[in-house]
Amino acid sequence: MKNKKTFGVALAFACSALFTPLGVAQAGGEPAEVAEDFEPTEGAPLGTMAVDPSLRSFGLYKKVQQYEAMGEGKVVLRQSWPELYLADGDGRSMLGSKNFPKLAAALESYNNSARAEALRVQEQMREEALRDYAERKKNGYGDSFNGYVYENDLIIKRADALVLSFLDSTYTYTGGAHGGQMYQGVNFDASTGERLSLNQVFPDGEQLVEVLIEKLYEENRQGTFFDSMEATVADQVIHDKVSWVIEPRGVTFYFNQYEIAAYASGTITTTIGFDERPGMFNPKYNLGPASYCEELTTFPADNVCLYDDGSGKLDTLMAFVDNNRLNIVLNGKVVCKKDFVGNNRVRPVFVHTGGNKNFLYIDYGFASPQMGVGRQMDVFKLDSGKATFVHTSPYSFQRTFDQTKTGEQWIGQWIMTDPYEFNIDEPHFSTNGQSKTHTVQIGEEGFPTFG
Repeated sequence: MKNKKTFGVALAFACSALFTPLGVAQAGGEPAEVAEDFEPTEGAPLGTMAVDPSLRSFGLYKKVQQYEAMGEGKVVLRQSWPELYLADGDGRSMLGSKNFPKLAAALESYNNSARAEALRVQEQMREEALRDYAERKKNGYGDSFNGYVYENDLIIKRADALVLSFLDSTYTYTGGAHGGQMYQGVNFDASTGERLSLNQVFPDGEQLVEVLIEKLYEENRQGTFFDSMEATVADQVIHDKVSWVIEPRGVTFYFNQYEIAAYASGTITTTIGFDERPGMFNPKYNLGPASYCEELTTFPADNVCLYDDGSGKLDTLMAFVDNNRLNIVLNGKVVCKKDFVGNNRVRPVFVHTGGNKNFLYIDYGFASPQMGVGRQMDVFKLDSGKATFVHTSPYSFQRTFDQTKTGEQWIGQWIMTDPYEFNIDEPHFSTNGQSKTHTVQIGEEGFPTFG
């Protein structure tokens, strides 16, 4: 830690008259009814490798609503927001809404709140955008108006019989040099549907503050943070205002732009791994599934675990597009550069199998004179500090519907949660533009296999 004395003063100031020991709060409520062959676990013993083979995934589906506002023939606002649903649970191995009715109800409530907020923002931003455009046009700068943007998305970090965790991501642009990106972590107990609080996972709040500050200093260059960083972290933890998600091998904390550092530093993250500091966690949540899929944020890099060897070592992984090239960065090094026909709207998914094999699925849209318009996915194998291109698949997680009858503006997206059972769509399957869904599993080399 940079300055132990400074930290102590900051923590004492932030916690004065506020801090009390945080007790272990077990999730309440009756357990959900699950499939007969599923046996829930009570948690991994402290100090053991945080893997539980019995933790099965459940299926998820996302419905993304889209909206555009026009003003004098120009788009003044582009907006999108998602709604998340559990699958029905009739798959070969995946669980669903029949197994977790309380979680399904909790997601319905979350969707309703998100929809109401999206409509409120829509009305407010549309009026502001129309005024802004009218003013610029009046002063002769109408052509420079690019329109306001409000894009909300859910990035699924974990979805199994213990927890559902995702990042509620919001990008906002209202003119100026750049927009703003915000992340909010959302964590549900899968059995009870209860929204988890921080102290249900970390019983000792004071220890958590100290470890977070220590890790932030260790993982970032000197001079990154505001002078108020330590007090801000302490305050956010004490009042459960910090953004965090439970991932398959640990808990990651997100500090948004301007919270503890300047805009140029972007979103700053740090992860406490289950095997790194096992005594910090409530034993109920101190474990993860043997095989899983985790959606990546693109920016910043995500902390993943390539090898379940009990060392607690985490690896950083990032995939992004720059100058028509796909870049894969593993542990801070560019391990793959591939010519890329797609656009920046990539959906990277990290895949870890129970046999310690790791793959990266990247779903993306493309538009070119040679290929037309559509979506497809690239598959890479991750191993020993390298990423090897495996296969381009003419399928996508995105669903296409014939919406001429309903007039609705939305798109469907399958969420890959289980390497051994997931849904992909075959675009342009029929003349009416509706895609066909296939249920597949990951093959030996990583690409989707049928049957």
